Amino acid sequence: MSLQQKEGPFYQNEETNCAPGPDYCKNIKNNYALTNFGANFDQSYDGKGTCCNSQVLKPMKALGSSEISHERCSLDYQKPTAKITVSKKNAHVDAVDDVEVNAAREHVTFSITGMTCTGCAKKVMGVLDHIVGVSNAKINFVAAIGDLDINKARISASAALQQLERETGFKCSRIAGYHQSLDLVMTRTAVQALSDNPPKGVESIERAGRVYRVVFDPLLIGARKVLSASGGILAPPSNDGAVTKGRRRLITKLWSFIAAAIFTVPVVVLAWSEAPVTFMAKSIVSLVLGTLVQVIAIPEFYIPALKALVFSRSIEMDMLVVISITAAYGYSVVAFSLEHAGINLQQGDFFETSTLLITLVLLGRLVSAYATVRAVQAVSLRSLQAETAYLESPADEVMKLDARLLEFNDVIRILPHSKIVSDGEVVNGVSAVDESMLTGEGHPIFKTVGDNVIAGTLNGPGPLSIRLTRLPGQNSITDIADLVQNALSTKPRIQDLADVVAGYFIPVVVTISVVVFAVWVVVALQIRDQNAGGAIGAAITYTIAVLAISCPCALGLAVPLVLVIAGGVAARAGVIIKHADATERGYRVTDVVFDKTGTLTNGQLQVVRQELHKSSFSSSEALALAFTLVKDNEHPISQAVANALKLQNAQMVELKAVESIPGAGIQAVWQGFSVKAGNAYWLRTDTNPTIVSLQADGLTLLCVTVKDELIISFGLKAELRSEAQSVINVLQARSIVCHVVSGDQPVVVSNIAASLNIPTSNIASRQSPANKQAYVQNLISMGKTTLFVGDGTNDAVAIAQANVGVQIGSASDITKATADVVLLGGLDGIITLLDVSKQSYYRIRFNFIWSFLYNLFAILLASGAFVKVRITPSFAGLGEIVSVLPVVLTALTLLRVKVGQR
Repeated sequence: MSLQQKEGPFYQNEETNCAPGPDYCKNIKNNYALTNFGANFDQSYDGKGTCCNSQVLKPMKALGSSEISHERCSLDYQKPTAKITVSKKNAHVDAVDDVEVNAAREHVTFSITGMTCTGCAKKVMGVLDHIVGVSNAKINFVAAIGDLDINKARISASAALQQLERETGFKCSRIAGYHQSLDLVMTRTAVQALSDNPPKGVESIERAGRVYRVVFDPLLIGARKVLSASGGILAPPSNDGAVTKGRRRLITKLWSFIAAAIFTVPVVVLAWSEAPVTFMAKSIVSLVLGTLVQVIAIPEFYIPALKALVFSRSIEMDMLVVISITAAYGYSVVAFSLEHAGINLQQGDFFETSTLLITLVLLGRLVSAYATVRAVQAVSLRSLQAETAYLESPADEVMKLDARLLEFNDVIRILPHSKIVSDGEVVNGVSAVDESMLTGEGHPIFKTVGDNVIAGTLNGPGPLSIRLTRLPGQNSITDIADLVQNALSTKPRIQDLADVVAGYFIPVVVTISVVVFAVWVVVALQIRDQNAGGAIGAAITYTIAVLAISCPCALGLAVPLVLVIAGGVAARAGVIIKHADATERGYRVTDVVFDKTGTLTNGQLQVVRQELHKSSFSSSEALALAFTLVKDNEHPISQAVANALKLQNAQMVELKAVESIPGAGIQAVWQGFSVKAGNAYWLRTDTNPTIVSLQADGLTLLCVTVKDELIISFGLKAELRSEAQSVINVLQARSIVCHVVSGDQPVVVSNIAASLNIPTSNIASRQSPANKQAYVQNLISMGKTTLFVGDGTNDAVAIAQANVGVQIGSASDITKATADVVLLGGLDGIITLLDVSKQSYYRIRFNFIWSFLYNLFAILLASGAFVKVRITPSFAGLGEIVSVLPVVLTALTLLRVKVGQR
């Protein structure tokens, strides 16, 4: 069984040689509360391929996280003797569930059309919570995306989504996971023919608006073959899914608003003007047109409110509008009937109130939806995807085609100064590629045959021929966009506060409106000497105004809208924020802890000295042993030594039981002897005179021993990253304390720290992964907010321990990285992260304050607290615009903020 799964559980078993390793521990530690294991979980990774010290953890289920991606590990399976319970919030999962049950689980990602605020997201969650067979549901309101796990033994994915549609009124459609899809224009006959006899690899055909969406497995059938077999034509390309759905919703809301406005204007004119129209004609026209506007309100307000009440057992914003417009319209109908029956009322009908209220609320939601779509569009990374490609044939002919029709291993030509269509490998040509739009790297990167290129980056002056390794729609652009989008599904603590306040908001407003009604009835009867009918009519107008003007939408948008823009701004600067909590915590960072190799240094180590030591082994054996030990290890030191030995034509030998020891080195068995390669301290060779000399020169060492006898050593040197000094200067200027922790020897670490003006009290050398974690943990125990930056090789545990874990990597690393944040460019990304976090915090704080002040003064004005100054029910609907627009505009100002400035 493969352990490299994007979603779903896995187990250790007899057939697999597997141990989760530090990344797995990171996942468990960050997302779950483990109990009854009899071990400190923070110290559970022992650096030897064993995830947890407690033996009871060996048969462990990976609890469905998209963060897990492991290829090799080394635990033995043990049959558990007791049930292990792992709690995630209020859910309990047995770690020893039957394999058959877990095999029935399916992860489903789907789009949701129709949500207008976070209250809608709560409604969706309320429905999902009581659908049997659905678990781990997450809703991203801004991106209109949902994720959940389905137990196929209890319910199918299609049935679950149909029930969700039925109970919420939103449109839900499943998003193809690892498959590709083509939107085609097809006749019914062609659709039927393809459905009856689908080619191998075609998974499904479904209606998507005016086109048909054909989902297929690109490993089994190519896009061009699907198009040929369908008998249809390719539909026009659509934009980013979230943007497209937002535009469709905009069009729907625009037509609803236009229709309501057409019927409302005559009612308002008749009510407020001195038009020469009889009372009979005026009242009948107002009744008819007011009723038509009320009909428009049924799908917009009544149905969503009632479904939320019945299925989700919640009262949301729509219910406030429903109560308001129903009270105004209901009273007006009663007044109309009584007046036409000859009974005079002190307060007659006011159809203009309900009609204008509906129209203005629709206008407010239209403006809010438009602003949200613009915000999402402004930071849409999928817009970087090129729409056309130039396909090369074996005869060296070039054909222009839609990028959606590309297939694996196609060779495409990238013209000078054009976007690279998808991830691939250069097979011909030389050029310099500008990767700044994805990595933040300001200088073009030289590319030649054998180099990899990233989708969405900009080619330089030379043409390139690249062989596709990933298809449009499933490349680096979509990886980054998905991670930015998924980050919004993780709620920071401040969002929890907003949710709690929003949960109390509507009951409090309803209570206030009841009090306002009672107070004004008493005032009208006792102070103004009005009759009962007039008193009730006047009190209703105040009550309607309070209900209509109250708006929790600003509070609901305060956090997610800022986060979606912050994530997009950061991503375009090469900073991928994978967990929203990092944005919340970043502005409070007091200490930044740097790993050295591959983090402060550029990772391109060079072997500058190579020493053969007197031993019973020949030089060729020493070189062969060293080369065989390091050639498959991904640590920068191992890679540098392997490259140097490759140039010396070092041979290979047969090793057994090869094992990597994080923070130490590599060990194996050769001809029955123990062979090790690693740092001098671990190998106890640090007192050797030659090693002492190499250390004194400030070189990073890799030593090789056989039977604990030193046979060869390598001295390596790396250059500091060009931006390291300036980044640390900026951090120190902001009163942020910088530290260096490294597994390297003291002289090397001290020299690096000294060159960067980091005091010796803030450095630590010869640090194992556990030591690095302890260093960070100690800072946290002192009340510090820490940010740890590492290259991910030996730093996973420390990254997990830090308040903000940052990995410096590349576009190919982002889906594997377990850090909260991934830097695709250089260390400048740390400044960008801190700036984005700080600016986001300011805007979220403003949004909360604005939401509170708006609702406070709006309710006071609507309730008549200022007596002579009030907001009438007719204009209370403008509250939607007044409350939400500042929140949206405040979030949009993030787009103009200069982040990452030194």
